[in-house]
Amino acid sequence: MSDPYRGGQPYNPHWQGGSPPGQWQRPPAQGQWQAPAHQGTGAYGGYHDPVATDLPLAPIHRRAAARLMDNALVAVFGFALVLPIAFGVIGLDAPGSKTRTEGGVWNWPIITTLFVVLAILPFLYEAVQLSMWGQTLGKRVLGMSVVRVDGQAMPVSQAAWRAAINNIGYQLGLFFFLILAVMVWEYAAYGLLLVTIGMLMAYLWAIWDQPLHQAMHDRFAHTVVVDDRVGHEDDHYHYDE
Repeated sequence: MSDPYRGGQPYNPHWQGGSPPGQWQRPPAQGQWQAPAHQGTGAYGGYHDPVATDLPLAPIHRRAAARLMDNALVAVFGFALVLPIAFGVIGLDAPGSKTRTEGGVWNWPIITTLFVVLAILPFLYEAVQLSMWGQTLGKRVLGMSVVRVDGQAMPVSQAAWRAAINNIGYQLGLFFFLILAVMVWEYAAYGLLLVTIGMLMAYLWAIWDQPLHQAMHDRFAHTVVVDDRVGHEDDHYHYDE
């Protein structure tokens, strides 16, 4: 049954007013000016767009658990490379080693290796997976994905940019002060402590960030972490009905 007051559309008892889906709209008269559509450029990062603010955001505790899981996987694989280099190539356990007079264990090969393990390998781990699937292994296990703020999948460039900020960008300051403390001035270790606190705050920013609960790397990359389990729970609910 159709309703003439709704443009001849099928009657829907749940319709609450407004333009029903698929209703034909009269085209504007020739030369008539129309106001441009709102693009959602709000005061807070342009996220007044209802698509952005209505996304099913992943809870903070699951995001933290996924991050710890990913870091543990990369660390186990990475430090499996560090130990052979440290004890085999550099010869830290060899008799007559000069590492104590050349900065101790904090020499250039060790610092470079640590940077590769703590920055380069996590970057590759995250960039490849985000580019291909929109989620790392930890996020996949816990049912989360990373998308653009408009809800669309990230292009390769955006996924790589987010991974670079999250891994290489944060680590550059850390290793800068580490090198200063070891090679130049021991009191630069206080700078190392400040950078470490800053890195932690960049992740904790997601707790009080509004409205999308973005960490700092999400803010710079214009991404958001969404909960993939919400859709599955809704499907299960409708199936039970």
